[in-house]
Parts: sequence; C-alpha cells; structure tokens
Amino acid sequence: MTPLSPAVNSPSPLAAPSPGGALAFRGLWLFSPRADALIVALPLALALCTAAANVWLAPGAAEGAHRLSAWTAQNLLGNATHVILTFLLFAVHRDVLTSAPGQPRQVLAGSLGMLAVGTVLFFTFYAERTAHTYGVAVIFNVFGTHHTLSQHRGIWSLHGLRAGKAGLPGASALERKLQQMYVPLLLTLLLVRIFFVPEAPGPDAPAYLDIGQGAVLPHGTLGVLLAVWLGYFMLLFRTVLRAEAVSGPKVLYLLAMATATGLVLVAPTWGYVMLPGMHGLEYYMLTARMLEPREGDTPRLPRKFIVPAMIASMLPLLALGAVHGLLQQGVVRGALGSNMGVAETHPLLRAMTSLGFAVVLAHYFADALIYRFRIPSIRAVMLKRLGFS
Repeated sequence: MTPLSPAVNSPSPLAAPSPGGALAFRGLWLFSPRADALIVALPLALALCTAAANVWLAPGAAEGAHRLSAWTAQNLLGNATHVILTFLLFAVHRDVLTSAPGQPRQVLAGSLGMLAVGTVLFFTFYAERTAHTYGVAVIFNVFGTHHTLSQHRGIWSLHGLRAGKAGLPGASALERKLQQMYVPLLLTLLLVRIFFVPEAPGPDAPAYLDIGQGAVLPHGTLGVLLAVWLGYFMLLFRTVLRAEAVSGPKVLYLLAMATATGLVLVAPTWGYVMLPGMHGLEYYMLTARMLEPREGDTPRLPRKFIVPAMIASMLPLLALGAVHGLLQQGVVRGALGSNMGVAETHPLLRAMTSLGFAVVLAHYFADALIYRFRIPSIRAVMLKRLGFS
C-alpha cells in the first residue's frame, strides 16, 4: 500500500494565478503524487506488458499469461477483494452508516437481503448452466461496470473539490453536464461492445461475452462506438483545458478514464485487466483515507493499524481467489474475470464462491446508498471522512 499524503484539506494555496490554460500540480494530488500515479500506471502496465508478451508466446502460454494478469487485477489490485472494505468502514466509523435518517436500516437490511438472494442464486446456477450464464454475465457486467464508472465520476468530482480548495476555477456548466453524461453514455458504449459487437471481423465471430444472445451487430459498429467515445472525450478535454488554470492531477485522471474505457472498446481482453485494476486500487486508497481518524473522533482504529486491518479483512477473499487461480481453466472474461466452472465439482468451493459473489452484490448495494452526495447530511459526513471537512 502506497503511503497516503497529508489530509486532503490542507493544500498550499496557489501563490499566483497560473497562465491561461496552464496545468497546476502543486498541492492538487488527491492522495499523493506517487499514489495517484500508481493507481493508473500499475493496471495499465499489467495490461500492456502482458498483451505485448502474448505476441511472442505460444497459444497455451498466452492464455495462461492473460489468466494470470486478470487474476492479479481481480485479487492483488483489488477489484474483487476490495468489496469487504465497505463493511470494515461501517465497523470503524459508525457515522458513515448513520449519516441519513433510515440509512442504517436500508443499508443493513438491503445488504443482508442481497447477500441471501445472491448466495442462493449463485449456488443454484451450477445446476442450471443457463442461469449461470445470464446471472453472472449480465448481472455482474451491468452492475459491475456501472459501479466502476460511478466511482470514476466520484473521483472526478473529488479532483474538482481539491482544485477549488486550492483556489482554481470551478467546473464550467458544460463540464458539469458532461460529468452527468459520463456514466450512462460510457455504460451504454461498453455494454454494447461486450455483448453485441463481434470480437473479431470474421463473419461468424461471437461477441466478447457470448451468452447465447443470437445474432450480433456488424463488426463495423465498433467504429461508431469509438467515434462517440472520441467525440465525448475530445469535447471534455477541450472544455476542461479552456479554464484559466487547470488541475494537472484532474486532467491526468480524466486521461486515465479515457484510456481505460477506450481499451475496453478496442480490446476488451486487455481493457478488462486495466479497468478493474484501477477500480480496486482507487478503492484501496479511498478506504484507507476514510478509515483515518478525524477531529472529534473517538479513535477506534489507530493509523498504524489501518493497512493491516484492511489486509486482514480481505484475507478470506484473497484465499478464495488463490484457490480459483489454481483451478482456473480457459479464457477469463468480464467484469469479475472469473471462470465459474472451476467450482462445479467442489461443493465447499461452490458454497464459498457463491457467498463471495453475494458479498460483491451486497457491496454494490451499500455503496449506492452511502455515497449519495446529493443528500446534505451524507455529503457532510463523507467529505469529512475523505478529509474535505
């Protein structure tokens, strides 16, 4: 875990206005220069280096290399293992759970309900392959991609708050509009790509995620998706860079968002290494920051125990991921990068895997409630926990 920078709410004000269109970096990193860079660089390097190595590997070795890179993004970089950290946060800082009237009941009852329904669903799909295909491929790729893109938008907003505290101009009306469009637009582009566009130009090529959906769109549809993606980000960067002075870390993060989503469109095999890897590392950093004690807290978890507590809470999911890694066969695809067939003949592993995926769904539900920044009481608590008091 990269050491975190000092609290977010203590930047050094900019000494003088920067020239028009200049990028400012000092005091504007969300976590620290190293942490902000590694969140992007590690997943991108993992995807690109493994993809490049595959050119010189035999087909079997190339498949194994991809499986290893996808496993690393899911387990070590944290896309599948970070989910338990939401509940660790509740245990350490109760105000996150109680920040709005009725929220504890909604979060706890909803999460337990998702846990129960998810466990039953995932346990039974081993007996019925169609349920497996639609349940995992559709539910996890729709909800997982929405969850990941929503986190992008949230971190984009935090970069804006960080810049505002340092005296930089706020987001323009057009940037705010583009920010509102980000999740629905990119979710549509990515889902169409993985479910309805052939993976290759051949006449009989299936979609990246073939779940028996029948005929897919012409491969040329990919050009349309890329044109929309390119138009969106060109307009976004043109809008952001027109300001008198711009947060360099925010621009770099927007560039990382564009790279990750663009890689999914061009090469889903490798995009689904970078995108989940970024998501997990971001959540590691956000949780570590939010677990820190703030002014007025009764310390429940000293700073020196934050990282050990995070690792300890994730150990069961890390162990499950290690077992899956040893048994995994075939190509790894999709939001959770898991070939669920490995558990079919292992009843105990089937039960633990079903519970693990149910925890992921419970985490999606809980996060959707605790990050509702449009509610003033939730916004106040969460910004305090993030160091924006």
